[in-house]
Amino acid sequence: MTAMIEMKNVQKLFGPHHVLKDINLSAERGKVLVIIGPSGSGKSTLLRCMNLLEMPTEGSLTVGDIRMEFHDGNKPKRDQVLTLRRQTGMVFQSYNLFPHMTVLANVMEAQVIVLKRSIEEARKRATELLRKVGLADKANAYPSQLSGGQQQRVGIARAMAVDPKVLLFDEPTSALDPELVGEVLKVIQELAAEGMTMVIVTHEMKFASQVADKVIMVDEGCIIAEGTPEEIIQNPAHERVRSFLSRITER
Repeated sequence: MTAMIEMKNVQKLFGPHHVLKDINLSAERGKVLVIIGPSGSGKSTLLRCMNLLEMPTEGSLTVGDIRMEFHDGNKPKRDQVLTLRRQTGMVFQSYNLFPHMTVLANVMEAQVIVLKRSIEEARKRATELLRKVGLADKANAYPSQLSGGQQQRVGIARAMAVDPKVLLFDEPTSALDPELVGEVLKVIQELAAEGMTMVIVTHEMKFASQVADKVIMVDEGCIIAEGTPEEIIQNPAHERVRSFLSRITER
């Protein structure tokens, strides 16, 4: 199986704080990697290092056929960063839609600016993607007129609009009311069924079990367990994983 994302010996420091410690992982092409772990464990930092929203301090990162090395004094050039970042689409927990633009314009924007598509091409692709996430009828609405679940689905369409090789999700349902979670998870499950490579940080254990091909648990900046959903979520052997899952279940 070919890795779409590979991290080797990745470290991340914020000043004296060692946030990621010797991270080694791979996300396979066409598969779903789910990252779990307690708040403050480094999950979101790990995800953001995958598209260089955070720059690793040490180690190497490969996305598709682009490989980068990081060490003191070796910062990648801006064009290298942009080239790598274009391989990925990012879905944030807080939607991050442009409030002054319609839903259609939000999904068109990066296509025109980043991919240099014509307005007509961008509109056609945006319309296709809004249909895909079940929001074709909201094309001319503004974000403030949508529910949280609808805004997050627009966020997914926008991330897909630049034709990424991998989608990165940072707690995509954490800001949603419980009754709106299902509509977002349904879209993600459909993408998984179509073979989209995805890396998802989530606290939704039931969803993680259903959608993941591989689960890793991060604690205090380290990967402490890795395996199938059955091995990590349903029948965890690691005591720290068991205690974390029991606390999640209690909540």
